[in-house]
Amino acid sequence: MPVEEREPEVADLDTTMPPIFGRCPVCGKHLRPRDRYTGEPAAPPVGAGILSRAKCDKCGAIIEYMGNGVWRAVDPVEL
Repeated sequence: MPVEEREPEVADLDTTMPPIFGRCPVCGKHLRPRDRYTGEPAAPPVGAGILSRAKCDKCGAIIEYMGNGVWRAVDPVEL
């Protein structure tokens, strides 16, 4: 029986989101952060305290941007 080679389906690949945005560490939702002032898609600054934080619009978790698409959930004690 001959083996057929298939191309990967393009519908499964999300190419519209830059990989630097990452996913919510709590619920896994794709994140699309925006600049606070211009509204354009942009990752928040790293290590800027409250300016590095965001709120997931799916689960409501407060998360902090660590860089390179990595986010961490903020502990309530840190708020």
